[in-house]
Amino acid sequence: MKPDKLIILDYSGTLSLQAVLFGRQESLQAALEQSGLSRLGVTPSLFWNEIVNPTWREGSTTRVGYKRVMIKRLRKRAAFRHPGATPLTGAGLEKAVADFVDAYLAASRMEKSWRSILRILADRRDVCTIIATDHYAEATPAILNFLAEWNIPALPAEKAFSSRQPAVIIVANSADLGMHKTTPYFWHTLKSGLELQNLREILLLDDFGYNEQAGDAYGEKTCVEIRQEQTSRLLREVFSAKLDVFPFFLDRRNNPEAYERLMIQVGLCIDRFLGKKI
Repeated sequence: MKPDKLIILDYSGTLSLQAVLFGRQESLQAALEQSGLSRLGVTPSLFWNEIVNPTWREGSTTRVGYKRVMIKRLRKRAAFRHPGATPLTGAGLEKAVADFVDAYLAASRMEKSWRSILRILADRRDVCTIIATDHYAEATPAILNFLAEWNIPALPAEKAFSSRQPAVIIVANSADLGMHKTTPYFWHTLKSGLELQNLREILLLDDFGYNEQAGDAYGEKTCVEIRQEQTSRLLREVFSAKLDVFPFFLDRRNNPEAYERLMIQVGLCIDRFLGKKI
């Protein structure tokens, strides 16, 4: 039986809040120091403005990976180094970048409150559940490993295209598909590969970058609004199905009670979408 319902879950800022917390000023500074990147003069502001933002498109739409785009950028911008500091070159630079990226991925775990929801969704044959993310190539195996630790069956999108396994969570990463979620290509590829031609309803849960770090251009308000409008329009056009959108916007004050209320609302929203409690 082909699914007639589709649930789309964003990753960073929705399933994973730790990815957001990692980029906060104090946490990011600590990670830069522990990895050794601060020896190059990389501060949190330089990290966003001179490393992440200029390389984001390449890093998130190709298989090059976070580590390689960072190394290339750091070699190009060697002036980050403080005068008199010991430069990081060759294996030293590669190790520092690898340590930083590995720490980021290890910290970017999914919130435990999603575990029971994902486990049950993975067993629903009438629903296709996709974790759709604009991310670096290294994020795909990391997400799959996190799901495996919870005993939740999952496949990267390209493997799911040729798999006959009916009930799994699909991980669709822009780095693997070659385009961001705001492009028709991303969704047409999933529609064709997963045979989602007969959908009636779609539920999208996404922060649209709203919960991203203050220094990250990806999370700017105007970009969030544009991304939400583009993604919603594309989903309606590509799938010709009814779309419900749940904007997963966190309380800026980091109120734990507010997060708990938000997750209750998520559960109720998914309940209504499925037509039964999960």
